Amino acid sequence: MKKIILIVALAILGIAAQAQEETRMYDVKSGIITMEMDMMGRKVVQEIMFDDYGAKQAMIVDMRGQKMRGIEIDDEMVMINDAENTAMKMPAMGMTNEKINFLDQSPKNIRRNKIKEIGKETLLDKECTIYTVAVFMMGNVVKQTVWIYKGITLKSSITTDWGEMVQVATALKEDIDIPAETFILPEGIEIKTMSPGPRGGGDGGYMGF
Repeated sequence: MKKIILIVALAILGIAAQAQEETRMYDVKSGIITMEMDMMGRKVVQEIMFDDYGAKQAMIVDMRGQKMRGIEIDDEMVMINDAENTAMKMPAMGMTNEKINFLDQSPKNIRRNKIKEIGKETLLDKECTIYTVAVFMMGNVVKQTVWIYKGITLKSSITTDWGEMVQVATALKEDIDIPAETFILPEGIEIKTMSPGPRGGGDGGYMGF
């Protein structure tokens, strides 16, 4: 169950891959977004940290008091337990490996991601544009609705086989200093690969944490 929660959370965030250095993902230099989600009766809290206009990104996931830091290495998501100095590579699980750049309103980007503007709403005193997009997740193309402020997702809703999953930002800090080590792997740490777990579900080998 933990594995499912984390995979869906990653998909909702669209953090399966980071932007290239030359690409501006956000119109904000750096920041921290706190997101909350009630998922199958469990409260999942995430902090998304970014710098260089989104070229550097990391996330902290807090589930039942256990914190993991996620960064992208060689186009793959690695979850790090800094307290125990362990790291685990996430399997692809059929997720898209492209983060949608909402600052790119070119016909090509709109067509490729099926981006459609459907309205406006204010969240955290920020005017957001609401879009629907198509994302590839676990072998299926599903519709995701996102609330975007300067390229930043402040709310996201996606429907899966487990029901509707909604994440909402509860705080946004803009243009703040974020330590460089937030976005890198600690020295000397060994990266293991998450086991798929036993058939029929379960947490089999869940990140070794």
